[in-house]
Amino acid sequence: MLAFGFFISCSTLQSSNPQSASNKTLTEKELKQEVSSLESRISEAPDQPDLHFEKGKLLTELAKKQKLPTNRVTPYTNARQALEKALQLYNDSTEAADQVKDLLNVTWSLEHNEGVKFFQGESDQKPDYERASAHFNNATIIIPDSANSYTMRARALYKNQQSQKAIGVLEKAQKQIDSPPAELLEQLAFLYLENDDPHKAVAVYEEAESFSDQNLNLLHGLSNAYINAGKHQQAIVLLNQLIENEPQNIIYAQTLGTELFFVGKSQLDSIFTALENGTPLEETQFDSAVTTVEKAREQFELLAEENPENTDVQKRTANFYYNIASRYQNLIPLVADEHQEQLEEKMTNYLSASIPFFERLATQNQQDQKLWDQLYKIYSILGMDEEAQNAKANL
Repeated sequence: MLAFGFFISCSTLQSSNPQSASNKTLTEKELKQEVSSLESRISEAPDQPDLHFEKGKLLTELAKKQKLPTNRVTPYTNARQALEKALQLYNDSTEAADQVKDLLNVTWSLEHNEGVKFFQGESDQKPDYERASAHFNNATIIIPDSANSYTMRARALYKNQQSQKAIGVLEKAQKQIDSPPAELLEQLAFLYLENDDPHKAVAVYEEAESFSDQNLNLLHGLSNAYINAGKHQQAIVLLNQLIENEPQNIIYAQTLGTELFFVGKSQLDSIFTALENGTPLEETQFDSAVTTVEKAREQFELLAEENPENTDVQKRTANFYYNIASRYQNLIPLVADEHQEQLEEKMTNYLSASIPFFERLATQNQQDQKLWDQLYKIYSILGMDEEAQNAKANL
C-alpha cells in the first residue's frame, strides 16, 4: 500500500466586518422574549420578509450567548430557516436580500474561524479537536454547502480518533454540495481506504478524478485504492502516469514493479490451475503472462541498476526472479514435451539472474539463513554443486 499524507493544512477565512447590532445588548432572556413576540407577528403576517429577517438576526445573537458551541445548534438551525424564508420572500434580488446574505456569511465566518482557532490550539494551549468540530458543525448549519467547513470538521474528528464520524460528515457533504471539490472527495476516499473499504474508496476517487486528473496526490490515492481493491491492471495504468510525472520517485517505481509481478504471477498461477484440471488453454494466455512478467523484469532491473546500494530494492529484485522461476518450474511437468525445454530455459534464466543479488545480500547478512537456503536451492537446481555445498555450510 502506498503511503501518503492526509489532513495537513487549514486556514482561517477572512470575513467582512460584522455589522453592529443593538440586539447584542439584550440578555438571553430578553432575546427569547423578542423571538417569541416576532413569532406571534409572523403567524399574523407570514409573508413579511422583514419579520423573518429580524427573527433570524435575533436567533444568531441568541446562539452567540451560548458558551458551548454544541448548545448553539438549535438557535442556529432556527436562524437558518428564518433567514432562508426571508431570502425567499425578498426574491433574492433586493438590497435587503444582500443584508440577509451578509448576516449568514458573517455568522458562518465567526464559527468557522473559531473552529480553526481550536483546531490549531492557542499559543499556550493544546488543540481542542472536539470543540473545533462543534464550531465547524455550526458553520455548516449556517451555510450548508460550505465545503471548507465540512473538510475541516472531518479533519478535527480524524485527529480526535473518530474516523467513522469523519466519514459521516464527508458523506453528508457529498450529498449536500452539488459539485464537491476534489479535496473533499479525496479525504473521504482516504478514510474509506483506511477503514478497509477500498471499493468505496475507488468509487469516490474516480469521482474526484473527473474534477482534476492532473492532481498527483489524487492519482496516488486512487492507485492505492485500486491496489487494495484488487484492481491491479488499473493501478498499473495510474502508476505509469505517476512515474511519468515523478520519474525519480522510487516508491512509485517499486510499486509498479510489484504490481506487474503480481499480475504476471496471478496469470501464471491461473495457467497452472487450468492445466492441472485438464482445461485447454489458448496460446495467447501464456503469451500475455510472459509479456507481463517481462515488463516486471524490466522494471526491477531498472530499479536495481539505479539503486545499487538500496538493500530493499536488491532484495525485492532477487525475490522477484526467484518467485517467477518457481512458477515456471511448476508448469514444466504439466505442459507437452515440446514446450518443456522452453519453460526450463525461462526457469534457468530467472534463477541465474537472481544469483548475484542473493550472493550480495548473503554476504552482507551472514547470519540470515533464509538467504543461504535460497542460494543452496538455486545452486542445486542449476547443478552448481560446489557452490551449493558452500551455501549449505552457512546454514
